[in-house]
Amino acid sequence: MIAYMDPEELVLLKFTKEETETKLRWEHSKEFEYNGQMYDIVSSEIKGDSIFYRCWWDYEETELNKKLKKMVALAFNQDEENRETQEIFYSYLWSFFCTDLFDWKATPSQNTEIVYQDAMHLNIFNAIKLSPPTPPPKAS
Repeated sequence: MIAYMDPEELVLLKFTKEETETKLRWEHSKEFEYNGQMYDIVSSEIKGDSIFYRCWWDYEETELNKKLKKMVALAFNQDEENRETQEIFYSYLWSFFCTDLFDWKATPSQNTEIVYQDAMHLNIFNAIKLSPPTPPPKAS
């Protein structure tokens, strides 16, 4: 079917033999990807060190591959657009659970007071001193 297409609908691409191995990602002998676009080869011609491909630009397969790559990137958390949004969202959620770290120490004093110190505050709390019941409760 492609062989009978109007030549005006085809794209002529020229590559060196080395470029066909490095710049093209081959699906099979009659189809390749170049610069993110899929092409089906209708005819080829070798002139010196150059290879000319007359191709049909497969727009539908190109779009399908882009969607597939996007879905795979999302599945493996490698989508750059979504990664930045996710990091902002995680930072927002994290702010509910964690605060900035601060340097404080709990130091018991001799008068049953506990002193909490940090760079901004000095708070003294009286410790609750509870004695066990005397005599201990009897087991029944």
